[in-house]
Amino acid sequence: MRGRANRQDRRDDRGPAAKVVVGAAAVKHRRDKKGSDSESSSDDEDGPKTFAMREKLLTFGNDFTINKMSRRRGKGKPAYYCDNKVVRIRETFNLKSSRAGRTLYSIQEKKARVRDSMEIEDDDGKRVAEIKKRSVGVVRDNFVVKIRGEDNWQVHGSVLEHDFTIKEDGREIVKVHKNWVTPIKDCYFIDIHGTDDMALALMVVIGIESLTDEN
Repeated sequence: MRGRANRQDRRDDRGPAAKVVVGAAAVKHRRDKKGSDSESSSDDEDGPKTFAMREKLLTFGNDFTINKMSRRRGKGKPAYYCDNKVVRIRETFNLKSSRAGRTLYSIQEKKARVRDSMEIEDDDGKRVAEIKKRSVGVVRDNFVVKIRGEDNWQVHGSVLEHDFTIKEDGREIVKVHKNWVTPIKDCYFIDIHGTDDMALALMVVIGIESLTDEN
């Protein structure tokens, strides 16, 4: 009983100013916690991850940023950076985690009279994917993507209109479209929901765009 009384006396000796400080700290802690939860929830939305890609990205030597979009905010923030270089009359796309980050994947254009395939390499120069084009119509293109020599991704739809899907064994893993909660000029969007390798999926879309642009 004596110990409890002493603790009560010490609390009373702190006075009203101390109580105000303690109360303010508790409120700030709750606000900070709420803010962090809200921010993380906006970044970890349910459903597909959506990225915004710039149209006409195949302009020689033009670098560009790929933004990860948020449906709650209707806006995006930088997620990947594409370093587009022209080396020895060959165009190279290097996809990076940021402007100063390491290269995740790269595509080097191979000049040829008729181009119907393209390779994607990792940062060690090893081939991880090959894109092959099959023409099935005037405006609708069909591609097959071989991932690490095993998995085949089928591409169906109109690449020219940025309206196509990528499927694996009939299951949609990537959808390219132009619908968004807020229109963004000169951009189209990429939904990824069937693979954990977002960077590789984006690089496949860049490769498909490159093949379509050249033919």
